Amino acid sequence: MKRFRLILLAALSAAALLSCEKVEEDVFLPADIDGTWVFSASNDGKGWKDLKVSSILVFNGKGAYSVKSLAAGAVSVTFYNGQVYAEEDAFSNVDAKLYRVTNSGLKYHFESVPGDFLLALTTANDMVFDYSGEAAVSGYKLSKVEKFAASVEPEPEPQPEQDPDKINGTQLIEGNDLVGLIKDAVTGKGIPGVVVSDGYDCVTTDQNGVYQFKSNELSRVVYYSTPSDYKVKVSNALPSVPVFYNPIKPTGEVIRTDFSLEPLPGGPETNWTFIGIGDPQCATSGNADRYAGETIPDIKNAVSGRTSVYAMTLGDIVFDSTNMWSRMRTSMGNVNDGAWTIPFFQTIGNHDHDSLKPDTTDDVADDYNATSTFVGIYGPTDYSFNRGDVHIISMDDIIVTSQKSSSKSNGMTWNYGSGFTDLQWEWLKKDLALVPDKQNKMVFICCHIPFRGSNSNHYMDVVKLLTEFKEVHLMIGHTHYTQNYVYNSTKAKGGLPVYEHIHGSACGAWWTGSCSSTVTGEPSGYTVYEIEGAHIADWKFKGTNRKFDDQLRVFDGNDVYYETGSYPLVWYQASQKAGSSSITIKGNASLKQCFVAQVFNDDDTYWRVELRSKSTGNLLGVFSRLSNGSCTNVAMSAYWFNAKGKNSTSYNSTTASHYWYCKPASGKPSEETDWEVVAIQTIPGGAVTHSYSCSTITKQADFAKAFYF
Repeated sequence: MKRFRLILLAALSAAALLSCEKVEEDVFLPADIDGTWVFSASNDGKGWKDLKVSSILVFNGKGAYSVKSLAAGAVSVTFYNGQVYAEEDAFSNVDAKLYRVTNSGLKYHFESVPGDFLLALTTANDMVFDYSGEAAVSGYKLSKVEKFAASVEPEPEPQPEQDPDKINGTQLIEGNDLVGLIKDAVTGKGIPGVVVSDGYDCVTTDQNGVYQFKSNELSRVVYYSTPSDYKVKVSNALPSVPVFYNPIKPTGEVIRTDFSLEPLPGGPETNWTFIGIGDPQCATSGNADRYAGETIPDIKNAVSGRTSVYAMTLGDIVFDSTNMWSRMRTSMGNVNDGAWTIPFFQTIGNHDHDSLKPDTTDDVADDYNATSTFVGIYGPTDYSFNRGDVHIISMDDIIVTSQKSSSKSNGMTWNYGSGFTDLQWEWLKKDLALVPDKQNKMVFICCHIPFRGSNSNHYMDVVKLLTEFKEVHLMIGHTHYTQNYVYNSTKAKGGLPVYEHIHGSACGAWWTGSCSSTVTGEPSGYTVYEIEGAHIADWKFKGTNRKFDDQLRVFDGNDVYYETGSYPLVWYQASQKAGSSSITIKGNASLKQCFVAQVFNDDDTYWRVELRSKSTGNLLGVFSRLSNGSCTNVAMSAYWFNAKGKNSTSYNSTTASHYWYCKPASGKPSEETDWEVVAIQTIPGGAVTHSYSCSTITKQADFAKAFYF
């Protein structure tokens, strides 16, 4: 802790009453306080309103700056969601170099302040306060209140243990420079068996709850793998994000970092919910507003009423736009349903590698430097934690190589390869070696770039190693389309094949206009997994602002899309051209005269699709599934190239096929009556099935409805 002395100036001018946005009343605490007070950025999750303020100062780690002088009486001010609300005349002497200030009606908004807020209600007395500059990113909401007398005696320095070479009865070994105690917050006792890592080595705490090991010179954080019977700790300071680590910089001196864990009242969670989110990829404030205003509320509604929910963003949180980090962290930092806050864990993506870092000829150094911004905000790139009977791992599978120009705010982006370095592979083996009873547990590995059976850079080494677990799931993003890859020849201990879930993007096609579809026509969204013990008992794709049962569309394989447009396209023509670059759009002759069903989250193993009579339920036909790589979503491509003017191969993907076909007797699907398409999903393990139906054909005239909200 450092101590700073500030002299607070008397207030000067009058101001009117508060004018602020309408918000839920229960997020605020009222305050009408006299005397000398300080509000710091650490908080209890509340905002503050109706503060009778005579002076406000902000400290950003470099010095104290007077934001304004207020009324000789007092001015009502509200702090909420990282912004200051008061009437326009209440603010003066704003230092534009420190703050991005916008005038919205009668309210000034102070956004992205680069440090702690300090709010002082004061007389002309001097005041002493403490400020900790160790947090990587400071919160914006104000709540924790500490009252100070006119003079404050310095706090006594903590006394070391009687034997400096011991922690909680454990003798420290010479040469070990990362040491600490992990204790139970209720009992105060050390917790044995907790895995601790610096990203290179992994150890467990001993019977006294003490860990110790020699750091790697490249270590940037020391962190623990949360045990199943303890809560995931989130920061007190908003935004409330998981905090299971501490920044370090090895110097050869001993670094002691203690952690305190709060036990789960009922023990490990046997039933809980996991949310997989692919690619928010926000490049602008408008993108971030859509993510915060569309995706996040939809997630809250989708899991409303559940009390054990954990989310994982699967990379590309931003889009080579380092100025978006604070916005994105805040949007995922206080997501709650009543008393339950959903911790959002993060996986790093290729566009999360900071391209403002220098591009050298050393790829290893470049990759290390490019991840430093992410590490400073979210902690380690390779880490694990435990919930119930599930071991969850998140790893960086991007290896940057060189830079190229970008239209995004950084001006540059990284070229990259995929996979894991030898050091990462060694770390993973150490982490997994410390997981007990693997044959009775499930494992998730969360990465950005798909594996899909690749033999490069340890991908299949990882898959084979994971098969020591009862059930194995790969949670992936990156592609901006959904794909499920079943490793039918590679099975886990429980007998089920390894399953790779490639999640479509939350941003759809990079937040194009007001469109809400991915590049291949699935809705933008995320996936909700229901966990029971060491098994995914159920999962459903959830389109943003759509119902859970919205899982497919049906097209007429004979339709011509944008027949009078620049690029008319049909389902059944093998090779067509679109865009000024003459990009090939690949149709498939099998689709002519057929119902074409696009099933958003299907695979080639656990789904079947049927044509039935809607009135009687009688089976009329069985759909066949096109193989991956054999067809573009022609209807969606026609929309992108004609209606949206796209000119990129991103919009003609054939990699993942979601296309099923069935020919009615007439060969004219649009003229058929009394029919419905039923898509049937069986969750691996066989205990749960879902039937989803559609009885309308999506025509070009419906695209605005189909591809928007």
